[in-house]
Amino acid sequence: MADRRNGCGGCALSLVALFFGLPLTMLLVAPAVAAHIVVTGSEAQAVHLPEWGWMSAATLPLAALLVRVALSRNGRLRGRSTTRPKRWLGFLTRSLTLLGVVNAVAFVKLNPGEHVIDDGMGPLLVTAAAGVGALVVMSLWDRRPRRVTVEEVRAAAAEADRALRQVRAANDRVRRQAEQVRARVTKLRASGPPGHPRSRPRQAGRDTGRSDIDFHSLRVFHRESYQCADTAHMAYRSAQTSLHTMSYLVRRARLAPHRIVMPSRARAEMHAVATHLARSHGELSVQVEEGLGVVRDLNAGTSELKHEIRDSCGAQGRQWFEELEERIDQAREERRLSRDG
Repeated sequence: MADRRNGCGGCALSLVALFFGLPLTMLLVAPAVAAHIVVTGSEAQAVHLPEWGWMSAATLPLAALLVRVALSRNGRLRGRSTTRPKRWLGFLTRSLTLLGVVNAVAFVKLNPGEHVIDDGMGPLLVTAAAGVGALVVMSLWDRRPRRVTVEEVRAAAAEADRALRQVRAANDRVRRQAEQVRARVTKLRASGPPGHPRSRPRQAGRDTGRSDIDFHSLRVFHRESYQCADTAHMAYRSAQTSLHTMSYLVRRARLAPHRIVMPSRARAEMHAVATHLARSHGELSVQVEEGLGVVRDLNAGTSELKHEIRDSCGAQGRQWFEELEERIDQAREERRLSRDG
């Protein structure tokens, strides 16, 4: 069964190449066919010369399309760092190169007095193979690593230092907020719930729990803690993305002095900035991991604070807790629907 399926797959690919690849190849070699008719002076084929001439007008757009499909989105030509004029010039150059290869092969394979159609599939198959080979070479050449410059590594090191300062500041801020949350929770637990002997006296007949001022301050403090953790978490995720980009540059920068011929002074400078970038990258990675752990502690403390407000602030605390849980469930459901959609 497996062999039969593989055989059918091979037949399908052959049919696709036959019905799509060969007609495209015939269109690409229209200039070579027209030139072959002119050079050989074949009267029998001269009547088809205008048709091949008109077909030649479509060869450049078709070649550009094939080149664009063959090149990777993250390669040198289609990458984000390439400007639009340079990108279009690159497409034009590679398209002309592809046309030159296939038309040269086609012109050589056509013998005097023969026509590309009358001569069978031989010239087309050879030309198609040459075109595919040219596209493969272009793709491999486009994927080669970029040369890392000292300026690029120095800029990345400065960016890593800036991110490191921001992450350290965020860690200190989250750590202070987590300590304040733990202190507030400890204080609430020590004072006891409403009705406990250690709780503050309440007016008879009213289940107000703590005073409105305490409830309002606790609610604001809970929101501040939640926002602090959320903002820090987004900053850490952004730093992780930068770390992923820097890790590739760190490897390239370390290997650059050994792979690129450069003066000894430039080699020493590249080594220095690469070492700086690697050190900052490592410190930033440690600080981000530490910050994510502190955020988890802050979230755990904020969750405890939420339950303490419910248990310590009477009816208004319980109502606030229920409304908060509803909003959390609604936001979680919206995120789930957005992922599934």
